Amino acid sequence: MKNAPSTPELKWQELSLNTLPHGPGVSNELAAQASQVLMGRAIPAAWKDVDYRQAAMEAEVEHAIAWQVRVNREERGWKQSNLANRMNTGQSAVSRLEDPAGGDVRVSTLLKAAHAFDCALLVRFVPYSEFAAVTADVRSDRLLACGFNDEQSQTRITSSYGH
Repeated sequence: MKNAPSTPELKWQELSLNTLPHGPGVSNELAAQASQVLMGRAIPAAWKDVDYRQAAMEAEVEHAIAWQVRVNREERGWKQSNLANRMNTGQSAVSRLEDPAGGDVRVSTLLKAAHAFDCALLVRFVPYSEFAAVTADVRSDRLLACGFNDEQSQTRITSSYGH
């Protein structure tokens, strides 16, 4: 593949945001500003090259998965071993899951993590413009998926029929 961004920092540079910090630990205010800059912007020019675009998407997905798992684990106050026990796997598997370079992640592994966090997993195909907009917002509060019981206590859950 061509020189694709190996980290989202390079994506930010493409957008002239001067290596904006992101991921776990980034301030929500700073990430929100970055998100607002990207929202409504055209797809980066470098993405016109199919190899580059696909490599950029793959790198972003790998980072997004790792960050989401880590944020959701840490916000619950869990160690990797706690999550591993809930997923019925070893701590090293959780470590790999939280490492963007940890290798291919199976949907079945993500489903185990979703069950452990008591949240849903959504995997879907989207246009690149939507992908760019959604992945630009990396604030921890956007990566956190509260568990069903927490969500239920915050909002009234209704059936799909509106009853």
